Amino acid sequence: MKRKLMLFILTLLLVFGIVQIASAAGPGWSGGPRALSSDNWVNLAETLKLTDQQISKMREIQQNSYRQTRDLRIKLQDSMFELRQMQLEKNPDKAKVDAKIKEVNDLRSKLYDVRQQSRQQCQNILTPEQLAQLAKIRGGCGLCPKAGVGGTGQGNSR
Repeated sequence: MKRKLMLFILTLLLVFGIVQIASAAGPGWSGGPRALSSDNWVNLAETLKLTDQQISKMREIQQNSYRQTRDLRIKLQDSMFELRQMQLEKNPDKAKVDAKIKEVNDLRSKLYDVRQQSRQQCQNILTPEQLAQLAKIRGGCGLCPKAGVGGTGQGNSR
């Protein structure tokens, strides 16, 4: 019975690892890295006709968000590596695995909260017309711009 349980847990961990890798790559993953392209890069300052004041505030929000999440992102990367290392143990300690998974989820939650707060701050800076234009660019999600990359809008495979 213990052997079956351990085999089941190891299988779950293996599946979890594969899912993590696949989800990190995003939809449309073809086995290679996602490359940036100037074909789908959007100059938001020009497209949204941002004022100098809006640009300045958005840059400040982005810089604060980056500084706020830098250590969290590094810690998450380290924790994910430690979790992958546990997958290679013959008899991993379930309590340690559970604790590491909880740590990863907590870090992800903290990062998500900071991103959401930054997005809301960016949206609060924009006019209703700019928000509508941004929603159109981003495929309807209206996210805060991140240096003109990312999102799920036109030509973006994420």
